[in-house]
Amino acid sequence: MLGHIARSLGRPKLLQSSLHSIRPVSMMPLWPLSSQPRDFSQPNSTWSPEMCKVYNHYNALCDTDTENGEKKRVPWRKLPSYNRSIKYATGGIHLSKMIKAQARLFTRNFKEQGATFEYVVFVNKEEKRCVCVFQAGHLLEGAPGYVHGGAIATMIDTVTGTLAGFLSGPIMTANLNINYRNPMPLGSVVLIHSALDQIERKKQYITCKVTSTDESKLYTEATALFVAISVDHLFGSQN
Repeated sequence: MLGHIARSLGRPKLLQSSLHSIRPVSMMPLWPLSSQPRDFSQPNSTWSPEMCKVYNHYNALCDTDTENGEKKRVPWRKLPSYNRSIKYATGGIHLSKMIKAQARLFTRNFKEQGATFEYVVFVNKEEKRCVCVFQAGHLLEGAPGYVHGGAIATMIDTVTGTLAGFLSGPIMTANLNINYRNPMPLGSVVLIHSALDQIERKKQYITCKVTSTDESKLYTEATALFVAISVDHLFGSQN
């Protein structure tokens, strides 16, 4: 879609009309640019055996290959994760300037692998839910030996927002209500389960819980409200 917008920058009417066809993230190319950036959701050497095991379990659910080489339709999909979102400005600045912007995604801006947020999200569009496998790095400490509550909140906001955006397109967090049930040990691997509860016009209500990988221990529960937004004004459209 961004490629189409870039080709239309010199034609204001075409640009304006293209903005009315904003689609949910699930219908868009996962990376609209010509060169593929680094996917931070791929396994790396800092992942623990437990992290790798759970990753492999959910990744297998995304396998579309059959024994005879044909493709089968599966409800699960692994989402890639990059270190930036394209930065827009009122008036529709040139796409090349957007790409060169210094903005970086908060959870993906640390150079040291394994130090902070190691995670991968698997989404099931049919069931309108997702599961995130998250390993908390040593730089996320709050109380000695435990993950900082703000880091947990960041991941809950990230995962619930990912689901809401995947289902409906551009959104912003309106409310995040978190109950911490048990402290999360630093370096542990957890599952972050998120599911769509209901939709009211532009509002999406998402439920979330953070558990151990065997789901026997509950660390955190949360509810989130997201509101669909228009991005027309970010490109300079007056409609």
